[in-house]
Amino acid sequence: MSLMPELSGQVCTMTFFRSTSRANKKWAFSQIVRAREPLSKTDGLQFFKLFGLGGGHGYSLNTKFDKHGFLGVWESMAQAERFMNGTLFGEYKSRSVELYTMIMQPLSSRGTWSGFEDWRPVSKASANNELVCVLTRATLRPGYIFRFFGQIAKVVRDHKERKGLILTQGFAEIPLLEQATFSIWENETLMKDFAFNSAHQEVIKTTRERKGFREEMYTRMRPVETRGTWNGIDPLKPHMTKLEQLAQ
Repeated sequence: MSLMPELSGQVCTMTFFRSTSRANKKWAFSQIVRAREPLSKTDGLQFFKLFGLGGGHGYSLNTKFDKHGFLGVWESMAQAERFMNGTLFGEYKSRSVELYTMIMQPLSSRGTWSGFEDWRPVSKASANNELVCVLTRATLRPGYIFRFFGQIAKVVRDHKERKGLILTQGFAEIPLLEQATFSIWENETLMKDFAFNSAHQEVIKTTRERKGFREEMYTRMRPVETRGTWNGIDPLKPHMTKLEQLAQ
């Protein structure tokens, strides 16, 4: 499902993979380390992360070893497309029973992830596309890990049935230390209501005051295309269809 058939400038791809056989789960897990070298040599790939998906909403101690993901920041859509038609991505496809890719453009970002901060935001002038994706990630200081997760339960409860939340997924490159949340909202107003009027704001504020984060990043993007399904559906399809109709 696509809103913009031709994209210019930087794009970000987020792909979730689900495997069922023991061999394919093991292979996907091994790629978190093994795929780093070939990915580092991929043309146009400015930044990438491979990770396991969590079992809960947002930050979670519950890792699902049958689900993995890939985040890529690309100089252009053409380079992202070449990768998704290439050998490594093709092997992920062949080893997965389900695969879902979201193609996005950055709107704003603050902070860093493994030192990366070269986001190149596009204009928000695309009035019909109010959907917003939020990537929140943090590296926790070892001494703060259990205190942080002791606070997270109330954030998870608040997150579950939040108005305007379309999709949320927690993930981690390194369990416990490297934590991230990816979420998609119907619009920025509802997203901000959660960010600033919920337990989420309290936990983040407390963690910063106690210097619990070693590094953090908060990035907003707009989804422009989806491919495949997740949990049997394309969760963004109804919203993308509505936006396409408004644009006509």
